[in-house]
Amino acid sequence: MNSQPERSIQTPLRVAEGRYVVFHGGRECGEERWRLGHAGDHLIASGEHELIAPHPFPNFQGYRLRLTEDFRLLGMEVEWRVGPRVVRATHEAGGGRWRARLEYEGQTREQEGDFPDVCEVESTSPLFQRFILSRRDFALGGEHEFPVLRIGPPLMAVSPERMKLRCVERADVDAPWGRVAAKRYIVSLPPAEESEGYTFWADANDVMLESFEGPEPNATWMKLVEHRAW
Repeated sequence: MNSQPERSIQTPLRVAEGRYVVFHGGRECGEERWRLGHAGDHLIASGEHELIAPHPFPNFQGYRLRLTEDFRLLGMEVEWRVGPRVVRATHEAGGGRWRARLEYEGQTREQEGDFPDVCEVESTSPLFQRFILSRRDFALGGEHEFPVLRIGPPLMAVSPERMKLRCVERADVDAPWGRVAAKRYIVSLPPAEESEGYTFWADANDVMLESFEGPEPNATWMKLVEHRAW
């Protein structure tokens, strides 16, 4: 029997990890590797998201997230690199407020705003949609609309928006471990039309299996190709 070393309470205990392949215009052009686990009384998610040619905008992003046990985001650290340029951002939540510190080429910018419980956070990783889904129930045809803080390039700053998720289809789809029951969702940003949004499949545990470049499941954007949970 293999012995297991004692874990420090500060050392994340991995409970899931996976890899997504990224596509652009039907061609493979990068990947995201991620890990999700426990660290004391909260969760840690970390990953690396890299886009390479033939993607028109090659870049690298490394991130580390802190979350409650029910996937409420507590903080986010991200480093984004494009060639020699590096952006570092630190986001923290607390007391109903969201605070961000953004560093680029020796300059610092700070943001602060409201972060009520109904508000969500979205960034470039598919993990964020898992966190959002886990806090809501969807019947076929059901929808939820809520405020969202969107974090992304070029400064990894916050853009407040409204987001709507609508469950539009149920089917058995491919996952790395076989065919599974899944639901398809369309994501849009009201007042923009759904035609400007994107769609994805997620399994019964809210793991995103495949996302697409528009509101129909045609051109694949990201696809889960490896997954392990324990």
